[in-house]
Amino acid sequence: MGFRGRVLPPAALLLCSILCHPAAARNIALLIGVGQFQAPSLQAAQLLGVPADLASMQKALTQRWGFQPGDVVTLRDQDATHDRILEQISALEQRSAAGDTVLIYYSGHGTSANENHNKYALPYDTGAWVPYDVDMHEPPATLRTLIVGRRDLLPRLSALDKGGRWVVVVSDSCFSGQVVRSFGESHSQSRYLPLQTRDLGVAAAAAVPAVVAVTPRPDPPPYPYQHVILLSGASDSETGADISSDEGMQIAPTLDHQFHGAFTDAFLRLLAGQFLPPGSFDYSQGRQAMVDFMEHRFPQHPQLLPTVAEDPLNIGARPFLALQTAATAAPVAAAAAAAATRASTLHVKLESVTPALKAKIVALSGVAIVDAQPDMTVHQHGEQVDLRGPAGDPITTKPASDPALIKRIGAQAWMDHVLPRSDAKLGLRAETDPGSRGDTFVQCESFVFEVRLQKSAYVMLLDLDSDGKLTVLYPTRASEREIVAAGAPRAIPSTDPKARIQVTAPFGTDQVAVLAFERQPGFFADLNGVQPFAAEDARGQALAQGLAGVSGGVGVQQIAVHTYPVTGKAPCGT
Repeated sequence: MGFRGRVLPPAALLLCSILCHPAAARNIALLIGVGQFQAPSLQAAQLLGVPADLASMQKALTQRWGFQPGDVVTLRDQDATHDRILEQISALEQRSAAGDTVLIYYSGHGTSANENHNKYALPYDTGAWVPYDVDMHEPPATLRTLIVGRRDLLPRLSALDKGGRWVVVVSDSCFSGQVVRSFGESHSQSRYLPLQTRDLGVAAAAAVPAVVAVTPRPDPPPYPYQHVILLSGASDSETGADISSDEGMQIAPTLDHQFHGAFTDAFLRLLAGQFLPPGSFDYSQGRQAMVDFMEHRFPQHPQLLPTVAEDPLNIGARPFLALQTAATAAPVAAAAAAAATRASTLHVKLESVTPALKAKIVALSGVAIVDAQPDMTVHQHGEQVDLRGPAGDPITTKPASDPALIKRIGAQAWMDHVLPRSDAKLGLRAETDPGSRGDTFVQCESFVFEVRLQKSAYVMLLDLDSDGKLTVLYPTRASEREIVAAGAPRAIPSTDPKARIQVTAPFGTDQVAVLAFERQPGFFADLNGVQPFAAEDARGQALAQGLAGVSGGVGVQQIAVHTYPVTGKAPCGT
């Protein structure tokens, strides 16, 4: 990723006796699933995973997460009409009390307005849910019968928010307001519903071309809640997948071997304790565990809102679904930190690669050739080679003879090897801001990294770009080597708009490592200025030695930042 300015862009069932949430608090749920539609024109758009989504969700919540069966209401298909959905969301005020956790789960199609100034955009800049009785006869009727975020959800969620409920919205649908990364996996059906209505301004999902003909998106509006958490199956620039075919089940088998939405399958695994012990993690850790799982399956990235910067109450660190077990309450983050630590060996899959290129890759230190579950795939077609991430995200495309190709693979193996093992001591949470983008940005857009710590620490950001160059993004000067205080969010490089990271060439995928150190490392004194370097040169060796010698608690989080070019606009800043 190019840069402008001073920085580079970059089991068993749980017994009630071990529940630790307040005795007066209850868990209330509304489960909504729409896989079939009243409109004849939408018969081909049915989602086969919805019935099992709802049944499995209800079972998981009541058997493992402290929800009483009578406190879980389900709306499916013909019961999930526009009016009925809104009526039941409003009824959650009467069904709950202050201090309760209210879960609203939606499984179905999503759509969104890609017009930047569309007044019906969701407050978190995503889109709309499609109910059973959506009216497809004419655009005004379609708009009137969608569940639109700012018009329909915002006032109802705000009422719950102001009434002291802890609200968790889980949405397994597509919110593809700017279709940048909609790859259209052939073995799955998209949960994006392209409604061809001019009034709504909806664009059809399409495969990503070499150059994306869109303009940079405006920053999303401020997050309007204090006690509402959103977990969405995809960012505002992605579609979501429905695992609903025999081929899809072979490629990405679900937890219970039933058809499911891809995000719901990951969410059910989280609820089942496959990633982390139930009652031992918070929302931020739960989201990261799902991201780590899904990145080897689909090019969609679960999102968590509010972002670090818009979360004054730090609700992202609250126990997941208000459940905390006495046996695992402390340390809460230990399992999550271990799960987030990458293996030191880079697993690479080769597709149609010539013997000469294969020999170069095999010779790289820290690289293992695999046939499945790769961290990286090398696909050769003629003289060109596509380097892709675990879910097919493009990292870079180079001629087979370009040394940068081997350099990028080798540098990734180097980074995976030299990064310290993360622990839970510092409680590191890091993300890009705007947070609804799914770490995906287009040319001329700008962003910052937001970091929050549970214990004060020294922070470092290390970037590996699509050409294999490494750069320390932070700290780059003496004033940035200060300790970062716990509790409050910290924008990196800073809150100064002029210091925001701007997206320029080269485009592809950058791997950014965010590190937090309990004690200031000795090598910090050498981090002056923004100077790209290679893993094999003197600076790379010195950094590796420095990282190997750190003491005290260390937090590590890796973020893959995807960047794309645009067409039809003047250079950035003109």
